[in-house]
Amino acid sequence: MLPEYGQIGPLTFRTYTVLLDIAVLLGLALLVWQGHRRDARPLAWLDTGLAALVGGIIGARLVHAAIHWEYFSEHPIEIAEVWRGGLSWQGAVVGGLLALFVAARISRLDWRDLTDAVALVLPFGAMLAYAGCLASGCSAGREVATLADYPPLVAAELPDIYGLVVPRLASQVYGLALGLVLLGLAWALRRWLTVPGLRLWPVLALLAFGVFGIGFTLGSDILMLGSLRLDQLLDLLVAALAGVMGAVAAWMPAPPRPTRRADLLTSQQGVRHAD
Repeated sequence: MLPEYGQIGPLTFRTYTVLLDIAVLLGLALLVWQGHRRDARPLAWLDTGLAALVGGIIGARLVHAAIHWEYFSEHPIEIAEVWRGGLSWQGAVVGGLLALFVAARISRLDWRDLTDAVALVLPFGAMLAYAGCLASGCSAGREVATLADYPPLVAAELPDIYGLVVPRLASQVYGLALGLVLLGLAWALRRWLTVPGLRLWPVLALLAFGVFGIGFTLGSDILMLGSLRLDQLLDLLVAALAGVMGAVAAWMPAPPRPTRRADLLTSQQGVRHAD
């Protein structure tokens, strides 16, 4: 594992942070590309992406603080110190989608087009987040007695967040595999699902159910409600949200489609040829 890439002067490049930064830049680049492709307004799409990023960070930090309130109730000033680490993916999704919706209304962009684009962004974010955790030890699996009881990639000698390397379930590897499945699903829906605004919700639901399953393999201590971890209950809430939003998107009539840049260029070429 490589928790740090190295240092340049006072700057330390931590693997988890670098991979998250790559995920953010990749997501913004995909939104800009989609904005250029659909309605020739890439900067408006970039603005909505930046708004979603800010909303996602705020939501992720607030939900993380709520999950670990026993600690943050005694250290409330640290809630705003995002650089210390500690983000909840459930809060990131909800906060990011809310900010995306508000920014779409302000920019007069089609919410459905934006969510369809995010369907491709989400798998890359999941894969890079789990890859960062694999390097840094976050979301580590619970310890096992011996690796001889498990096939390769199911368990391995891996560190936890404190750097303790022991045989444990390879929870982060499960997350990487989940991200690959999500990417395949998102790509397939891009080709097969033509109804606007529906692509994100199956991907998000599968992500939530996948993370819920991975939760049974985690070794970190967290508040338990019955046989489930608190974060697993949040996973189920996100899955339910995805189901509701998918139903709403399927029920609502599709808005008039704006002229796409490619269609506009084709039309202009046709006029020139006719002249």
